[in-house]
Amino acid sequence: MIGTAITKVLRGPGAALSVLVLCAVPAAAQFSFPFGAPPPPNPVPAPNTAPAPNTAARSQACLRLESQLAAIDRGAGVDPAKADQIKRYEDAAAKQQAELDRLGQQSQRLGCQGGGFFALFSGQSPQCGPLNNQIQQMRANLDRTLTDIQRLQGNSGEREGQRRGILVALGQNDCGPQYRQYVTGGPGGFFDSLFGGAGVAPAPNAPLAGTYRTLCVRTCDGYYFPISYSTVPGKFADDEQLCRRMCPATEVTLYSHRNPGEDVSRAMSVSGRVYSDLPTAFSYRKQYNAACSCRLPGQSWAEALRQGDDQTIERGDIVVTEERAKQLNLGANPGRQAPKGADAVNSAPPSPANAEQGAAPAAEDKVEQAPGEQAPGKRKVRAVGPTIYPVR
Repeated sequence: MIGTAITKVLRGPGAALSVLVLCAVPAAAQFSFPFGAPPPPNPVPAPNTAPAPNTAARSQACLRLESQLAAIDRGAGVDPAKADQIKRYEDAAAKQQAELDRLGQQSQRLGCQGGGFFALFSGQSPQCGPLNNQIQQMRANLDRTLTDIQRLQGNSGEREGQRRGILVALGQNDCGPQYRQYVTGGPGGFFDSLFGGAGVAPAPNAPLAGTYRTLCVRTCDGYYFPISYSTVPGKFADDEQLCRRMCPATEVTLYSHRNPGEDVSRAMSVSGRVYSDLPTAFSYRKQYNAACSCRLPGQSWAEALRQGDDQTIERGDIVVTEERAKQLNLGANPGRQAPKGADAVNSAPPSPANAEQGAAPAAEDKVEQAPGEQAPGKRKVRAVGPTIYPVR
C-alpha cells in the first residue's frame, strides 16, 4: 500500500510537469527567433552610396541647363555675323549705361534738374546746364543702341521668357545658391514650406546673383526713372513703395534688371512682365502726353507728395517746418522776441519750484527747450532733408 501511494504521488507531479512542458513548447516556438538577430525587411544602404545616382543626375541636369542659359545669352541660333554685331552693340550699351549712371549720380549730388532723372526745389549749380545736356545726349545714344539690339535680336520678350524658365529650372534642381531666388515655391509639402526643406534659404539681403537696378515705370507713357542703382531682391518691396510715393498721381510699376550685365530692355516687373512687352514702352520718346504726369495739373511737388505717408517719420517725432525753424531761431536768441500769436519757445530752464512740482506735459506742437539745452533722455529732433522727385 505504501508503494502504491508513492507511485501515485510521483505520477501526479510528473504528469503535471509533462503537461506544462508540452504546453510551453508551442508557446516558445511562437516567440522564439532563429540564431542571431532577424534581418531588416528592407536593407538600408550606406549613406555615402545611396545619393550618388541622384547627385550625378542632378549635376548632368545643371550642366545642361547652364549650357542652354549660356546659349541664350550668346544669342545662339542666329547668324554668326549678326551675333557678333549684337555682341558689339551690347558692349557699347553697357559702357554707355555705366557712364550714364555715373553722370546721373553726379547730377543728383549737385542738385541738378532735368536730364530725365530728378527735379529739386533748390537752385541749380552752374555745372547743371552742361551736365544735363550731356546726359540727354547720352540717353539718346543709348536709346538708339538699345533699339538696334532689339531689332537684331528679334522677339526679345520670347527670349527673356525662355531665359527666365531656365533660371527657374536651375533653382528647382538646386544647381547653386545664385539660382534659389528664381524659385517661388518648392515641390515639398506643407511642413516643408512652413519649416523649410532640405535646402537652406538665403538671407533676404544676400547678393545671390549680383546686384540689381530698380526702375519706376509710368504705365501711361513708359517713362522710367531709377530708384536704386545697386540693390538686392529683398529690397524690392521697399523700392516699390518709394516708387509709388514719388509718383502718386498715376499708375507706376517697379521694374528691375541685373546691374551690371543687363539694361532696361531686359527689365522685368515683380509680376514677371518684360518692359519691352509693355504696350507703352518707350512711348514718351515718341510723343508727349500732358495727361501722364506724376502730379496733378497745377499741383506742386510738396502738395503731391504730402498725400503719401512719409516712412521716415516715426511716432513722437517733431517735424521741423519752415515756421517752426523760425521759432527755434528766435528761441536761441534771447534778444529777439517771437511774434504775437505764435507759440512761445521756452529758452530758460525751469525753476526749482516747477522742477519739484513737475511741469505739466506740453502739447505736441510745443518745443520746451531750445537747441543746445536738450535734457538727457529726450528724443532728438530729426530734420527731414530735401527729397528727390521725378521731372514731372
